Order: sequence, then C-alpha cells, then structure tokens
Amino acid sequence: MSNKALLTMFVVIHLSLYFYIYPVKMIEATSTGHWEPIIVGFLIELCCVWVYIKGLSAFPGKDIVDICKMVAGNWMARLLLIPLLAFLFLNSNITHSYEMESVSILLLPNTPTYFIVLLYVIPLYIAWKGYEAISRGGILLFICVLPLVIFSLISAMSNFDFNNIFPLYDTRLNFFKRPMFYSAFFAQAGFLFLGMVKLRHKLPLRYVITILGILFIFALSSVYLPMLIFGQESIIYFRYPNVLTSDTVDSEWVVFDWLPTFFVIAMIAIAMIETAVTFWMMATLIEKLFLKKKRGIAVLIVGVLSYIFSCYLDNIDTLEKFTIVSTCLCFYSIIGIPLAVILMSLRYRRKPA
Repeated sequence: MSNKALLTMFVVIHLSLYFYIYPVKMIEATSTGHWEPIIVGFLIELCCVWVYIKGLSAFPGKDIVDICKMVAGNWMARLLLIPLLAFLFLNSNITHSYEMESVSILLLPNTPTYFIVLLYVIPLYIAWKGYEAISRGGILLFICVLPLVIFSLISAMSNFDFNNIFPLYDTRLNFFKRPMFYSAFFAQAGFLFLGMVKLRHKLPLRYVITILGILFIFALSSVYLPMLIFGQESIIYFRYPNVLTSDTVDSEWVVFDWLPTFFVIAMIAIAMIETAVTFWMMATLIEKLFLKKKRGIAVLIVGVLSYIFSCYLDNIDTLEKFTIVSTCLCFYSIIGIPLAVILMSLRYRRKPA
C-alpha cells in the first residue's frame, strides 16, 4: 500500500473521532485556552507515533500480532494484546453510540435503537472483505464527503463572535487536573491501525508531522467553531455542539433546507469507514490470537458482541460507567503498545543471526 493511501486512511480515522465526543470533553476539561490541551494531546500522539513506527520498521511485512508471537511467544502476545482488543471494543461502541443517537434524534426519531444499530452491518461486511477493500472504498467515500463537512463548518463563520475566544490561555494549565482531559485521548488512538497493516517500508516522520498538523486544525475547529458562536457559558451544556453550529447557518443562502442533516450524514459516512477499520482490527486480533484461519467466525463474534453491547448502551448516561475503564485501556494502548513494540524491536535486532 502506498504512503498516500495509508496517510489518507490516517486522516479519515482521526477525523471521524473529532466532531462528537471530543469537543464536549475538551470544553469540559477547561474554560480557557482550549488550544492548550488540544496541542498537548497532539504532541503526545506525535511521540507515540514516532516510537510505534520506529519499532514496526524492524519487522517489515509483519503486524503487531506476528511481532509479539515471534519475539515473546503466544501467551505473552495474548497478555499484551487483549487490553488493546478490549479498548478497541469499548471505544468503538462508546464513540458510535453518540453517533447513533444523533441519527435517532435528527434523522430517525421514531425508530428503535436496536434497528438503528443494525447500521453496523455495513462496516462489518466491509471488515470481513479485508483492509484493502476498506481502504479503496473508504478513500473514495472520504473524497466525496469531506467537502460537505468543510462547507458545513466554514458556512457558520459568519456567526462568529470573536470575543468568545477570550481568555486565550490558561497559565496554570488546570486541565491536567480534569478527568475529561484524559478521557479525550481516545481521539489520539487513531494511529494504532498502523500496527495492523503490515508496513513494508518505514513511514517518513515528516509526512506524519504534516498530517498531524492538518488534523490539529480540524481538532481546533471542532472546539472553537461552536465556542465562537455560542460562548463557553452556553456550549458547556450542549451534547452535539458541532451539529448545532451547522444549524446556525442562514438557510436562505444555503442550497440545503437543513444543513445539520447533511452534516450528520457526512459524519456518519466517515464514521462507517473508521468502524470498518476497527472491526477489521478486532477480528484480526481474535483470529490470530485465539482462532486459526477462521476469519468468518471472528467477524461474527465482533458483530454480535458489538450489537448486544450497543443495545445495552441505551442512553448517554450509561456510557459514563465505562469512561474510566476505557480511558485506562486507551493510555495502555497508545503508550504501552508502542513501547512494547520498540522494546521487542531492540531485542530482535540484538539477537544473533
């Protein structure tokens, strides 16, 4: 796979995580200088990506399951990767429960949740076809949908009140004391798929820095666009700030009757790509760790468990029960997994031929 296709998927996966839960958590994490926790998150992700790529470069053509099995053995591979599997499962279901609720509220208000969750069948089928199918279809869909997302965001700029940007910074960095800051790191976990695609060539760090810079702008936009319109005092009570941001656009000059509908559809389309990648990662981990060449069964397990768990998460308040567990697993995955991979690469390189 070319670096361009890989980096495009890198953008797609990250972008799908920025416009629902992420701005809510950032707004709750601090009341001033929101760019500070955002940039801290991106700097930490840059370090983790560098370590991850450095470690993976020692094993061209192998994924993290192959690496762990080759260097540490089957049981150690399971010990290291089961928490990653648990994080992917929890994070995927929690994140997409917010998206499914927005579909329920805006598009299908009279449809039961357990029918809306059946939308998972689409990414589940694509995940069964494999990563190449996800990449080809995902990039094409992303190219079609991205302009609508950007248009939805830019069109609201006419409603800005730039006084809402102040205070511009927090000298005490109080966000480090807020649990919401740490729970927002799920948005920095999008790079983990790099360990599953069997990189054959080292990904140049300069490309990653450029892409993270672009994503940083989108992350800032997801927080500051609604804030510049509604202000900190109001926005802290919003569950879907970016959907409401698109709703402020004067519909007389917009070609669409109700822009939030198209914004939600666009974001759901992007989220389907990210969900397919996550399902593929979970199915691959289950297949390689517990089942031998039984991909169909692994995909079925992922689909059934995700459907049952999503139906259990019948409202947003239920999600809060899993926030602490998901946050702990997130930090293990984005920090522990890259460190484990680079340590195994050092051990592998020192091993005599």
